[in-house]
Formats: sequence, structure tokens, C-alpha cells
Amino acid sequence: MAGEAHEGVVSFEPLTLGREAVMLGKVRVGEISPLDGSRYRACFRLSLPEASATSWRPASDLDDAKRLALIKINDWLNAAGVVPIGAGAGQLIACHRPEGDR
Repeated sequence: MAGEAHEGVVSFEPLTLGREAVMLGKVRVGEISPLDGSRYRACFRLSLPEASATSWRPASDLDDAKRLALIKINDWLNAAGVVPIGAGAGQLIACHRPEGDR
């Protein structure tokens, strides 16, 4: 999957009423919410600097919303030039921009 390059950086934490917070490290960058009575069963939104609109985006279910959020965040991290330089126990230790990109 596209999110594998930054695995361990993004997590999902439960909120009320079946919603989940999308976490980038320890910072909340989005939300996933279930939907009732719609063609789609879930939706998500992300709030990342210079990223696409922060409107709610549909997903077929909660797992699909997580997958789509991971792809969007991975694309954003790659566009920002952020690369993982070390990880332990599934957690990102540090990230940096490559020397030539500063």
C-alpha cells in the first residue's frame, strides 16, 4: 500500500459516537466518521498545510476511510520531502529533508 513508506507515523484514536481521530504522530490532523442512511458508510477529512480541501470525503466503510486517509497523508509527506530516518517498535523516531532539498 502507498502508506507503507511512513508506517507507524499515522494512527487512529477512538472518539465519541464511532468517530475516530486521525493522528500524525501526536498531532490530530483529521477525523473519520460513520454515516447512516447514505450510499457511503463513512467519510473522512484531513487538515494538512497546503493540502487539498478540508471537506469531508466519502468512503465505502471505516476501513476504506482509513486506507484513503493513509494514502493522502503519505502523498503529503512525500510531497513535503519528509522521509523516515529511523524507527523503533513501529514508531517514527525522526524525519528530515534530504540534504539537497534544503
